[in-house]
Amino acid sequence: MVEEKAKKKKSKSGQRMAKWIRYVAIAILIVVIGCYFLLKTDLLDFETVDEQLAAIEAARAIPDAENAAIIYYQLLEDYDESVFSPGFLSSEVDYLSKRQPWLSKDYPELAEWLKDQQDIISTLLLASKMEKCRFPLIIDVQQMTDQTEYLSAMRRWVFLLSRAANNDIAEGRIDAGIQKCHCIIQMGNHLCQQPVLINYMVGIAFEALALSRMKTFILEGDVSEKHLKTIEAAIPQTKDNWAEVSSKIIEFETLFDRKNVGLFDRLKFAWQDMRVEDIFDRTREIYLRLLADRRGSRILIALRRYRNKNGRWPETLDGIKDLVPAEILVDPINGGSFVYKLTEDNYTLYSKGKNNIDEDGIRKITFDPNSLEWLKTEEDDWLIWPPKSRKTKKEKADAEQQ
Repeated sequence: MVEEKAKKKKSKSGQRMAKWIRYVAIAILIVVIGCYFLLKTDLLDFETVDEQLAAIEAARAIPDAENAAIIYYQLLEDYDESVFSPGFLSSEVDYLSKRQPWLSKDYPELAEWLKDQQDIISTLLLASKMEKCRFPLIIDVQQMTDQTEYLSAMRRWVFLLSRAANNDIAEGRIDAGIQKCHCIIQMGNHLCQQPVLINYMVGIAFEALALSRMKTFILEGDVSEKHLKTIEAAIPQTKDNWAEVSSKIIEFETLFDRKNVGLFDRLKFAWQDMRVEDIFDRTREIYLRLLADRRGSRILIALRRYRNKNGRWPETLDGIKDLVPAEILVDPINGGSFVYKLTEDNYTLYSKGKNNIDEDGIRKITFDPNSLEWLKTEEDDWLIWPPKSRKTKKEKADAEQQ
């Protein structure tokens, strides 16, 4: 009897101990999970978000006399969006004049309109001579109107410069045309100096537009060695500095989310393993394509120099290996080599893309309306030369009908 009671007592004691062990284990698990989410959402950082953002802004500070943003804001004071959509400008002329050389005699109204915009162009050229640019960081979603306004205005100014450069080149004002293309590149550089993702993406788009104009001139224009040197100097550096660039943007964008996204949403994103860094996978692809364009532009210059000297294009890129640093001939997208093939007209130059498979310069992207995402096919080459298409919208429509 006594033994039986002792056994029951021991059994209850064991059950209580097991229950307490389970409770302790559950508590430890909760603490571990809680710490994980606190770390994922940066809630254990005892320095406030505002203090960290203020520190970033303070580290970026430069004198007004060195800041190109001051000039852009001066232009914004008299900015009138309607000026850049004149009534005479049809969609077809709008499309053509931004993308290829045009003569004043063919579009006299546009030529006159350009003359009226010379003050804006001169001011933009002045801003392009300044290396540094610091727009105030927008740290509150309520203040984003300011960012939207200057990005929208700069986009229209870039198209203005592109039209003017195309007109200059068509009419033999080569130096002036190159100067305006360099101005567009510098405007892109100014935006890329901001640790803000949208600014960086718009800056990349500006530079890509200018490089496309320069590539056409390098291959088809009456270009001298002096012009080639000027263009070469205008092309930004060709080293892959993505790690440095992305770290600054990730730091700011993470703090921006902490300040403007609620705790519940941040916990939800952490649970779904959604991070700011994930967005940068796509951004890095775009960055590498721009880097391929930069190196490709340097290759085009070397090819043009070879042709100017020898009266023909080289059979392979080995013919220009002594004219460019070895880094230039490395495709940054896949670490391999660019594809160069002679054609009846001149040649084609392209990257084999991320998959490093030669697909004849073809790149196809389809859009999935269900997921609202761009889906790549296996063909992911990145064409550097010739331009993908020079057809106008009307020509494309006629071709589709035929």
